[in-house]
Amino acid sequence: MLDLNKLVQGLSQSGAVSGFAGGLAGTAVAGALMGKKSRKFAKSALKLGGVAAVGGLAYAAYQRYQQGQAPSRAGTSDATVGGTLPHAAAGASTAGQWDHIGRERFEAAIADQPGTASGGVLLVRAMIAAATADGHMDSAEQARIFDQVQRLDLSAEEKAALFDELRHPLRLDQLVAQVRDPETALEVYAASLVAIDETRPEGQAHLRDLAAALRLPQGLVASLHEEAELARRDRAA
Repeated sequence: MLDLNKLVQGLSQSGAVSGFAGGLAGTAVAGALMGKKSRKFAKSALKLGGVAAVGGLAYAAYQRYQQGQAPSRAGTSDATVGGTLPHAAAGASTAGQWDHIGRERFEAAIADQPGTASGGVLLVRAMIAAATADGHMDSAEQARIFDQVQRLDLSAEEKAALFDELRHPLRLDQLVAQVRDPETALEVYAASLVAIDETRPEGQAHLRDLAAALRLPQGLVASLHEEAELARRDRAA
């Protein structure tokens, strides 16, 4: 069985991801997950490691959104050229689907499901799709990353999984097609956000298109960007 947390750490150690996904395997994001209602889940998610911590980040952002706590622009990371956050597709009907999503649904979204691909695997695939979409991975960089992966303390199965995904990352439409519910949509966006280089136009475009394809409300996206920014500050402290 794949150790998804080791895969997240491997992505970071190999240089494949441009964001701070590797920090999600430790306590670096604790400060970003301190909302009263999300604190218990956040702490348990951090104990589980990288993939679970993405779920904790998404849940903390959802709690802020549900409570109507508008994120401050000063603390929100811009994700598109010109400083406009990604938003839901024009005319998208999302009424009601974001109401009263319990913590257990965020937990279930990343759990192993009998007979199906793990939600955690989907988050790793989202990270790799984001990492290859942000424009920093040319053929020379890919060769260097593959060499780094070979040196990592991963099983043959885990290395093969990373190599396969890095060679054939999911297209955005393929990634979105695997999302079945709102909580998974938010976690997929969170995984992409922590793995991508937001300073590059390609990374900004990927996040913008992903938010629209997943039909995420703009306020929820803004909340998630603020939570991610808090995590970055905590990691840098």
